[in-house]
This record gives sequence, structure tokens and C-alpha cells, in this order.
Amino acid sequence: MKRAESQPLMKFHQGSEDDEERIEVEEEADGIDDIAERFKCMSLSKCDVSKRGEKYGQWRQEQRIRAARLEKRLKARWALEELIDEQLRRFDAHYNRAMVPSRLKEVAHHLMPKWTPPLEMASLTWLGDWRPSAILFLLRLLSSSSSSSFSGRVLSRLIHETRIEEAVLDEEMAEIQANCILHLPFIGPKANNKGTALASVQFEFKKINRVITKAQRLRYKALELVVKKLLNQTDAAQFLVAFAGIQDSVHRFATQQRLRRGPVSLTIKALGI
Repeated sequence: MKRAESQPLMKFHQGSEDDEERIEVEEEADGIDDIAERFKCMSLSKCDVSKRGEKYGQWRQEQRIRAARLEKRLKARWALEELIDEQLRRFDAHYNRAMVPSRLKEVAHHLMPKWTPPLEMASLTWLGDWRPSAILFLLRLLSSSSSSSFSGRVLSRLIHETRIEEAVLDEEMAEIQANCILHLPFIGPKANNKGTALASVQFEFKKINRVITKAQRLRYKALELVVKKLLNQTDAAQFLVAFAGIQDSVHRFATQQRLRRGPVSLTIKALGI
């Protein structure tokens, strides 16, 4: 009977062992699940880092592309600015050095240049080249397509002031011409004194040279004002292109008209004397 009473104890002990094994298995399973969850989190974290790295790489690539575009634009703008400055330097050399007469016989060639057709000379030429006010007036004609922010009132004032300076030089030249006609000793007793005649001519020549020099400076001043002060860089380049194109078109048209009509001639009728 006593042996029969010990069986439940054995079952209880066996059940306790089974429970402990089950608990251990469950704990091991929970540990595996924790490891798997951690691994999953680590994998997700690595994926996030990888995606962020890819996005950062794409952003850096876009930055490099944009920077290259900006650098290209800057180089183009610097190149354009250099071309504009070079063109102005050429005008400066043409107006203020190359085309200023240095000898007496060059004065007539400058005031009435043989290379300029009569129609061009009559329409645009003033003291050997374009009127400064005509350069400014050309800007007014082209300003409708310009993006530069200058007002028509400012341009009108500049044209008015330039025309005043032109009028002053016209008066100086008219005075010189009057002196040449009325006072130079080309005839009469004083004409026999060649030294006095030559000195008088040289004196008037110096005055003519000063007037032409002022006119050339005024021309360059008007052009520089348009390119450097009134217009932005792009519009300035377009203006220089248009200015050269119009000069060339006017010259070609005047040349064609001269070839078509021949030299200017006057018919003199006999008076029956």
C-alpha cells in the first residue's frame, strides 16, 4: 500500500521536470525571437542608412551638376564681359588715337573722308564720324527689346545734353572756318610772307585738331555711357552687335547708291556773255 501511495509523487516530480523543460524551451524560443527581432531591427537600420547614403550621393551629384552649370555660366559671362571691354578698347583706340589727325594734310581727309560715301556723310557723319547723339538715339530705337532698367526720360536728357555739347563744337568749328576765310593771308601783301602765312595756318590747324579731339572724346563718351552705364551686360553686347551691323548696312547702302548714280556733278548754263 505504501508503494501505491508513492506513484503520485513520482508523477508530480515528472510533471515538474516537464514543466521546467517546457519553460526552458519557451525561454529559449523567446531568446531566439529577441535575437531575430534585434537582427531585424539591425537590418532595417542598415537599410535606412543605405537609403540615406544613396539619397546623399544623389544630392551630391546634383550639387556637382548645378555647380558645373553655374561655373559654365560664370565663364561665359566673364568671356562676354571681356569681349565687351575689348570692343570698347578698340573704339577708344579708333576715336581717341588712330583717327585724330596729326598732320595738316590729314585734317581734310578726316573731315571729308574719301572712304565715306556722300550719302552716308550727309546722313550720319559729324566731324569725321557718327554724331554722338545719333549713338544715343539708336539706343532709343532699340530699347523696346531691351531688358535693362533705364527710363526714357533719362535717355532723353542725355541726348539733349549731348546735342548741346555738339552745338558748342559746331560753333567752335564755325569760328575757325570764319577765321580761315576772312583772316588767313592767302592773298594780298601778307601772302608774300610765307612764314607768316604758314604760322597762321598752323595756328588754325591746332584749333581744328582740338575740336576734332573733343568730338572724338564725345563720341566715345556716348558709346561708353550706353554700354557701361545704361545697359546690362547682355543688352550691351546686343547693342554693340546692332551698332556695327547698322554702320555696315548704312555704308553698303550708300556705296551702292554712289555706284548706281555715279559721282556728284553740277550743270552750269552759259549766261550768254
